[in-house]
Amino acid sequence: MKILQLISSLGYFGAENVLVQLANELHKDSSCEVIAGIIENLGSPHVEVASECSKRGITSVCFPCSRKIDLKTILNLRQYIKDSNIDIIHSHGYKSNLYSFFSTFGLRVGLIATCHNWIEQSPKMKVYSVLDRIFLKRFAHIVAVSDEVQNTLSRNNIPPRKVSIIKNGIDLERFNNIDASLLLRKDLAIPDHHVVIGTVGRISKEKGHIHLLRVFKALKKQLPETTLLIIGSGQLKDELQAEFSDQSIIFTGLRNDIPELYQAMDIFVLPSLTEGLPMVLLEAMSSRLPVVATNVGQIPFVIKENDTGLMVPPGDEKELERNLLKLALDQETRKSMGVNGYARVKESFSSVRMTQEYKNIYQTVLGRAQ
Repeated sequence: MKILQLISSLGYFGAENVLVQLANELHKDSSCEVIAGIIENLGSPHVEVASECSKRGITSVCFPCSRKIDLKTILNLRQYIKDSNIDIIHSHGYKSNLYSFFSTFGLRVGLIATCHNWIEQSPKMKVYSVLDRIFLKRFAHIVAVSDEVQNTLSRNNIPPRKVSIIKNGIDLERFNNIDASLLLRKDLAIPDHHVVIGTVGRISKEKGHIHLLRVFKALKKQLPETTLLIIGSGQLKDELQAEFSDQSIIFTGLRNDIPELYQAMDIFVLPSLTEGLPMVLLEAMSSRLPVVATNVGQIPFVIKENDTGLMVPPGDEKELERNLLKLALDQETRKSMGVNGYARVKESFSSVRMTQEYKNIYQTVLGRAQ
């Protein structure tokens, strides 16, 4: 079974992470041959997925793309599919779904898509999402990462028989037994005695960074010996960094040492206004961090309140401040929540479990296509 995992990437975020985790597990399986395909947007080239795959010995291929709908890219992708005898194309995201559909027209290739979340934050993305809803009906199967995403698919008249929910999974070993906290804190000029509150992800409106920054500004008055670590990039990074200029707030930008950076934190916070099943939450829990997160998407399914973490309503700055203060002042609770969180991920959110569920779908779709 030859599988092309396809994505049009704007960085290395949740969907990219899922693709790499899945490709890594499939790569270990002798019955599968997996290739990571990246639609390389020449106006904003991001090939981090190719870099991550290279580290793991996974084959990747880039398809240069110079405009929203590039006929040359479609033809190049189609030729690659034919020359490589691809059996399954598994696409992740609006643009890769459209390119998968157009490039396989008339070919006997199984089309599968994973819907991570539909976020309509710009006119361009709204156009993509409308087209996505139309063409997804022609796919052999669609995977939703959460009940919320499944409900959105249902409301858009995607046949329920074509939809499955597969929860994201993670390779625990990548975030386990890493001891780099003191070195990284020194590199980032964080005092050893500070409580470090950290978050990881795309810096955009739906991720709720503005609420976290306002809360930290108030929290700092009560607990001066704290540092906020914001890892990632996005369209709001420069604006927020300028507005909240403070030596105790560190914007790292994009980093390739995320597992080590988790070890430099004491508390992980996810202030998102909307989510599916966030990979960064699983990563943080795999790193034995206590978490404070908004109760959106599948987050309430992952977090056990007062056991593995604490939850707050999205945008509720008073509750976010109260819960961060509670954990910042209680080292023992932080430690116990971190241990319980690791156990929770190990039990229910492994990449091995996720991959087997995807393989079952591949085999079903492949059986229909033959």
